[in-house]
Amino acid sequence: MRILPLILTILLILANALPAGAQEKNCPYCAPLPPGALRLPYRWENGGAITLRQGRQDNRWSARLESGVDVRISPLGGEGDLNGDGIVDRVVLLESRASRRGPYAGGTRWELLVLLGGPGTGSAGKSESAAAGVTFSLSLAVTRLSITEDKVEVKLAAGEEVLETAFTLESDGLHRADGELSLLTHLVRREETLSTIAASYQVSLAELMARNGIADANQLYIGQALTIPATQPIQQSIEGVPFVFFGLPGEQLRPGDTPLPLRPAQHVIQPGERWDQIASQHRVALPDLIDHNELRLSAVPVPGQVIFIPGIPREKVLYLTFDDGPHEDWTPKFLDLLARFHASATFFVNGVYANIYPDLIQREIDEGHGIANHSYYHSHFDKLTLDRVAWELIATQTAIGVDNQAPCFRPPYGILPPDAWNVVAGQGYEVVIWDIDSLDWKQTDATEIAAPVLERAYDGAIVLMHDGGADERASTLAALETVLTELGSQGYRFEAYCKR
Repeated sequence: MRILPLILTILLILANALPAGAQEKNCPYCAPLPPGALRLPYRWENGGAITLRQGRQDNRWSARLESGVDVRISPLGGEGDLNGDGIVDRVVLLESRASRRGPYAGGTRWELLVLLGGPGTGSAGKSESAAAGVTFSLSLAVTRLSITEDKVEVKLAAGEEVLETAFTLESDGLHRADGELSLLTHLVRREETLSTIAASYQVSLAELMARNGIADANQLYIGQALTIPATQPIQQSIEGVPFVFFGLPGEQLRPGDTPLPLRPAQHVIQPGERWDQIASQHRVALPDLIDHNELRLSAVPVPGQVIFIPGIPREKVLYLTFDDGPHEDWTPKFLDLLARFHASATFFVNGVYANIYPDLIQREIDEGHGIANHSYYHSHFDKLTLDRVAWELIATQTAIGVDNQAPCFRPPYGILPPDAWNVVAGQGYEVVIWDIDSLDWKQTDATEIAAPVLERAYDGAIVLMHDGGADERASTLAALETVLTELGSQGYRFEAYCKR
């Protein structure tokens, strides 16, 4: 009869000995994660898909393509009921740069996507599916997008010309609701001929003449307006989603054409590099590179130094968070690395270590990081009385300093029962869990720690790492350098999620 109590005792000891994060995967009391990502077909890459995610703080949607292509969500968009089911549908607009192929290389490629709402759509959770899409001519710029009644209305600009069109959603995709789409008007310039104009737009001379009612190709005059004929709409299904392409003959780029990759937003200096070499590599003027980074031309580039490339926006934000510190040996190394990349983070500290290493807490504050509450002893909050929960919060806040602590709390192991949650919220804390777990609490290889962050990063994501809780954090430190290097080059900046 003594065997069962002995087994239970052993299991209890093992449970309490688990490293931080070890119970994160099966956590009945974990905070709800943000709405799930939408995975959609991307017309310009064979078998490619684009991931849309919603940010935690401002609910903005961001786009990510695994290949690293620069794809953005346009602020233009609209909501309404397109299919008459009484559920809100949305249209979103993706922007990407065209490939170097063809006469329209370097332009912006516009991709309109219709997302049909389903049961559960709303703030409680998204249930949407891609229904159809439109790819527009590279000679056009989309300036307005909305859903009015049962139509997708679009305003386009072609040079100085403004065009308006609308689409209706039918069973086989989107269809034009108001006749032919006139794409472009060309004004004849000095020394141009009909042949050179036809060649520049990759249309046949006969088609250009027929479209404009020209009987004699030699009878042109400067300033004459020529209508450039559009292709017939091309219907295509990408991963089961019907797309229609409206463009000019020269723009019939095929799925699988690779758009321009992202230009790196930062550069990590390598041994032997010179300022002029770096400027030339990134196609920027040397004075601009020097001024943008507040450098001196006479200063010698230092290997490992991080500089930022002028003209490349750092539009995406990643929130790095570190638990279980401060640690006497490892926290200074993490702070040195973050400083090198001009990155800010949030440190969820344990009160017991904050009391032992107040100088490290002060350094984190002085260098612009957020300091937040992670309990005093890293206890299991599902095993504590409510009075003890309150004590853990207050004792840690006292150790950090009331004026220093950000109003955020992360429960150890991500476990926070409802009653304890009420205590935490009652003291004015925001409960912050994570979107991406680096798994550094169980992985010992730096590549494996960095992998989930690199693969799943999106604008507004919160990343879990640890600067304390163990005597060895070399692998996490190396993984962090990889994350800062790779994602920083992709236009991410790193900010504190919680800051006083």
